[in-house]
Amino acid sequence: MHTATDDTHKERPSGSSTVADTRAFTPAGLATAFVAVRTDRLILRQPQGDDGPAMFAIHGDPATNRYNPAGPDPDPAASEETLRGWLCQWESDSYGYWAITPLNADTILGFGGVMRRTWRDRDVLNLYYRLTPDAWGRGYATEVARTAVGLARSYLPHLPVIARTRPTNIASIRTAERAGLVRRPDLDTEHIVFALGWRSDDHP
Repeated sequence: MHTATDDTHKERPSGSSTVADTRAFTPAGLATAFVAVRTDRLILRQPQGDDGPAMFAIHGDPATNRYNPAGPDPDPAASEETLRGWLCQWESDSYGYWAITPLNADTILGFGGVMRRTWRDRDVLNLYYRLTPDAWGRGYATEVARTAVGLARSYLPHLPVIARTRPTNIASIRTAERAGLVRRPDLDTEHIVFALGWRSDDHP
């Protein structure tokens, strides 16, 4: 399964000057809600420092980056750098993208969830999912996306959720729709955009 925002792991996380707005919930409460989530078939957990090889296996795979203009990670060091950024975001926000494993197994099937980003000059939650080709076609991406969106709306309702993808990435589009996001042509750039919680009058 290709990601909803195919180059999202290359993007800049929100800077430290815009600390996560957790007005409704404390960081401890967010960590409890997001750090390890069990679904019907999956464990969604906070990434760990030794997940770099698994990240490169997925982010360095040309098949998973078919719709990514930047292409796959060129080497393990690039994936390690991305992982460090994700871990810093977890430390500052108490939530972020998960490592995805099956129940009763440690094998990482992919990465996904929501992470705070600065987009159109405001904080949003970027919905992301990238899974190994062996896990495609089983509904895992939808399971992750629906779980992430549900937690986002419950714990971070003040932040809109967005997913951006290429028009030809049909699998990613369907996942965004199944997660409850709505097509927003008015927000399109080089990607097509799906959103939840972004009002029509929210443009800067």
